Formats: sequence, structure tokens, C-alpha cells
Amino acid sequence: MSESLVPEKSPWLKSAKDAYESSTSYLDTNYRRQWDRNIALFRSEHPTGSKYHSTTYQHRSRLFRPKTRSAIRTNEAAVAAAFFSTSDVVAVHPENDSDEMQKASARVLQHILNYRLQKTIPWFQTVISAYQEALVFGVVCSHQYWDYTEKRTTKSVPVSDDNDNPVMNEDGSPAMESVEEVKVLKDQPVIRLVAAENLRIDRSTSQ
Repeated sequence: MSESLVPEKSPWLKSAKDAYESSTSYLDTNYRRQWDRNIALFRSEHPTGSKYHSTTYQHRSRLFRPKTRSAIRTNEAAVAAAFFSTSDVVAVHPENDSDEMQKASARVLQHILNYRLQKTIPWFQTVISAYQEALVFGVVCSHQYWDYTEKRTTKSVPVSDDNDNPVMNEDGSPAMESVEEVKVLKDQPVIRLVAAENLRIDRSTSQ
């Protein structure tokens, strides 16, 4: 094949590939084994490499006391009590109590935040899941963004003059014009937890 027919590789694509391979190797070497062990213990299973997976223990009891899961559940209950012990999810206070504008702004912000965290964002599930992820893996990562989707449609409407009288064509039919309408389908904040195994860690900045 002629060299002119071979597509030129993008330097950005090569950099991304090198970063992915380097980070994957670093994760597998330094974190993967411990993460697998933590997941197994949380699931009340003997981790890889345990003596209970050997042939010596193949006829012995493999009962597992779920101490790890029990401890995490206890901590999750404490976090739930700390975060959700009041009717309002968050409380917003003005920095200057004597400023009426700040007091009004704080009340509005508190109402908006509580509405979003109770109606739009599954805040309870997000907090507990993030805390569980932090206890099991030792790290938690989330992606926050605004989910906005709109749909544009075009329709024909009659043309009116300055006095709101319909404008007529030469043949007597009403004059029409195309108007674009925008319908908002989604307009809300989103918090998405990212699994630890999907994280990329640069070895040069991991310390």
C-alpha cells in the first residue's frame, strides 16, 4: 500500500492511547489487587489468594462472618443520620444578618437547593453510595453537569400588521410566516458517580 493512502495518526490520539495504557498498567500494579480484595470482603467472600480457595481447604467450611459489610452498614447509618436528620437537606444563612437583600437571597437559595436535592437529584442514594464507595475503594469520584435538552420545531402562523390585523396575500389568502419554537425536554442538574475501576490515574501525579 502506498504511504499516501495510509491515514496519518493524530498526535492527540497517540497521547490518549499512551496515557490510557500507562494508567492501566499503574492501576493493575498498585491498586487492582487491593480493590479486588476489598470488593470480595464487602460481598462476604474470601478474596483471591485466600487459603480457603486451596485444595487443602476444599472440604472445610467456607462460612464467612460478614464483619466488613456489617461495619460499613453501621457507618452508612451514621452518615444517613448526620445528613438527613432534619426536614431540610441543606440550610443556607446570610453572611450579614442585618442585610435584607442577603436574607432574601439566602431564603431563595435554600428553597432552590432543597427542591433540587429532593426532587431532581436522588440525594440520599447519591450520598450513601458515594460513602460506601469511599469505604470500599478508599476513593470516590463523581461527575457533575447540567442536563439540558431541547427540541426545535417550525410552524406556520398568520402574519399581522402593527394593528394586529391579518395581512392578506394578493389572492385573498392570509399571509403566513414560519416561526421556530423551542421546547425544553430536560433542564436539570445531574450528579453521576464514576466507578473506581473506570478512573485513570497518572503515575507522575499519584503521590
